[in-house]
Amino acid sequence: MTYESTPCGPGLIMLRPKHFGWNPETALSNTFQAAGPSPAEAKEITLQGLREFDRMADTIQSAGIPLTILEDRDHPACPDAVFLNNVFCTLPTSPVKHNGQDYVESISVIANGSAGLVHFPMESPSRRMEIRPNLAHELIEAGFQVDFESDWSDWADGGQYLEGTGSMVFDHQNHVVYAALSSRTSTVLLHSWCSTFGYEPLSFETQDLHGLPLYHTNVVMSLGRSLAFWGGEGVEKLTQVEIRQRLQDSDRLIIDLTLQQVSEFAANVLEAYSANGTPHWIASQRAIASWTAKQRRKIEANANLLPVEIPTIERIGGGSARCMLAENHLPRRP
Repeated sequence: MTYESTPCGPGLIMLRPKHFGWNPETALSNTFQAAGPSPAEAKEITLQGLREFDRMADTIQSAGIPLTILEDRDHPACPDAVFLNNVFCTLPTSPVKHNGQDYVESISVIANGSAGLVHFPMESPSRRMEIRPNLAHELIEAGFQVDFESDWSDWADGGQYLEGTGSMVFDHQNHVVYAALSSRTSTVLLHSWCSTFGYEPLSFETQDLHGLPLYHTNVVMSLGRSLAFWGGEGVEKLTQVEIRQRLQDSDRLIIDLTLQQVSEFAANVLEAYSANGTPHWIASQRAIASWTAKQRRKIEANANLLPVEIPTIERIGGGSARCMLAENHLPRRP
């Protein structure tokens, strides 16, 4: 089901899963995933994941947030397909020619109705099967305009990975990409991608409660228009200070999170706007429960809070609300 886009911000895209389940490949680098369930539990986990997805989608639609729902395919069976934000993103940018070279114009071209679709290289071989070759056509059929398509997925063949808006947290207004380095986020590929699309890369290393790299940037931070969630406790001190200063310079109020809060998906949240312009922070019940009362007051003073209950998806999949949402910057076709 597709709703009209709002002029206040991008709409959202979700993918309704058919094969949700535990993935042993991704568990190697994702400490948020629980231990694998028994075969007897697998079918119920798939059904429970679907029920949680439907409740979350209903909550978002009831808030009037523009939402496009893609249907999962029967084959291949992809247990992590619900986390579609890693596989592709839409960009409010447009490729143009300059002195015979391809490059991407600034974000301001979105005002002229230009936007594109980008596919990303995934670390897990099973997740590479989530690539939808006809996605641009699906979105065009849904009524959206796709001005360019850029496919980076083949970089995975050479061991270079960049997992979409899991690996990169965008500050579109200031043309900055924040990236927590891990096995899923290649420094070389990050810089190449940012150079191509006109963003400044700001990368940093992290450690979770176990001393291991946090698998994705979007569990460390999230940026809204006037608010920033930042789990800097696991970042080296000088880098932590630098990034915090950049966030302050962007005129955002910072919600500082501890590593314990990060482990509860406290930063894996997303700001979205209803068609009438009302701002909402979409967050799981688990994330909300980890915030202090003072933090919650600051968040709710900034926007409405939209809680979603997805405990099975969080426990088995190792991802939360932000991981399930792709922002839709594509304009409506005339």
